[in-house]
Amino acid sequence: MNVESKRIKHSFIVGIKLLNYMDQGQIQQVQKKEEAGTHALADAYISQMSPFELSAYRIAKGHLGTSFNLKKSNGFLKWISKK
Repeated sequence: MNVESKRIKHSFIVGIKLLNYMDQGQIQQVQKKEEAGTHALADAYISQMSPFELSAYRIAKGHLGTSFNLKKSNGFLKWISKK
């Protein structure tokens, strides 16, 4: 392989890596926007809970810790479907 071929191959590889990096950046931006929207919905859901539901939510969150996911809970999904 001559020097010019190596230079072209290197430029091509750098270009592909740059495109992949840009795609990852764009994906992360979209994910952040979606996450912000989901957080707003979760906050709205929590704010409309009855005292009993709020107590159950706090107990579930305390007992389950990081394995508790409000966005996957039956109550949240049912609430979303009614909106």
